[in-house]
Amino acid sequence: MAIVARGFPGLTFGTTPWSATASTKRTPAKEAGLARCWQSFGFSDNVKVTSAIKEEVRRNGFPQSMRPDAYYFLSGGSALQREQPPGAYSILAASTSSLSDDAIYSVEDDVRNARVLFKDTRLFSTAKGAEVLSRIIFAYIQHNPTCGYFKGLANIAALLLTAFGKEREEQAFWTLVALLERRFFPYTNGQVPSGARIEVHVLQMLLEQRLNALAAPLAKLGADAVETLCYNWFSAAFTRALPHELVLRIWDCVVVEGPKVALRVAMALIKTCASSVQSCTNIEVLSRVVEARLSRCQDANALLSIAFKGLGSLSGASVDAARARASAALQRALSIQLTALARGAGCNASGPLSTSSGGSSSGSGRLHHKIASSWPSLKTSGIFLSTV
Repeated sequence: MAIVARGFPGLTFGTTPWSATASTKRTPAKEAGLARCWQSFGFSDNVKVTSAIKEEVRRNGFPQSMRPDAYYFLSGGSALQREQPPGAYSILAASTSSLSDDAIYSVEDDVRNARVLFKDTRLFSTAKGAEVLSRIIFAYIQHNPTCGYFKGLANIAALLLTAFGKEREEQAFWTLVALLERRFFPYTNGQVPSGARIEVHVLQMLLEQRLNALAAPLAKLGADAVETLCYNWFSAAFTRALPHELVLRIWDCVVVEGPKVALRVAMALIKTCASSVQSCTNIEVLSRVVEARLSRCQDANALLSIAFKGLGSLSGASVDAARARASAALQRALSIQLTALARGAGCNASGPLSTSSGGSSSGSGRLHHKIASSWPSLKTSGIFLSTV
């Protein structure tokens, strides 16, 4: 059986994805040009990341030849794959029958856009690369149906696939799952839309505490200014804001150090755009100006130096506490919205919310999904002036 992707004439999804088990072999002990800390480093599920390696990753990132193994093992992708029954990815990637037409069309549109965005990479110069990318995305939204498809998933998967290559498709998939569920958004189990909004709220708290000279002018642009400016940074893991090589350097640090890195990078980006933040009087104008500036940003070392050395210490405990408060406040506001919508739905129906004709999802399920993908803003959550 093969699956024909609507919108891609002649493109089929085979039931057996590309994979390469031989590619999990350990890194050679010696390789020309590698820093000393890598020369005796071997990847495994229990590999220990030393302080020397952490500093090397901050300064120079992973060597390109080591990046796929580094991501696969250090993100938890390897362990996650071993936790699954044999053939789990093949099953997820083999069918789209459980997905709605809207989800399929959205994926196809974004895959086309990703091919344009990554047009300079050999992987997406043929239909085969688009096929592998689509299969990974469809597998992910079936693996995590509560999250479903979100804008930015195609970009994240495409960049990850350029690092792995289509021959390591299955490893790229489990690394994608691990990156979202264990590195970027572990506190929401990979629920990216809600996780990104929590990060925006925490970022607002950190700005008020550490960069108030920038938080104050942003506040004057509206209660949702930070969300308007920064939400896509988190939801797309910076892939829609920065050049790809710079994004990979950020991901290198996230893989080693976890989600706190994304907050540091977001503050560093705002700090690098300080003059624009302080002079713009309209959030839409500011967003366009910042977008243009970041698209030309090439100096990863300068950005990461600001992120790790120019913002002071940032304890994990304080960030976790801020996330807990943000999550609680958002959940309260979400509950209020859900109750209001449920009452509205009850007024417009002759009976309780019923199962759809296809039997695949209920009205209440659709209602919950709609709310989950549109969490309350900074203005409605009531924590706009909270501090860490």
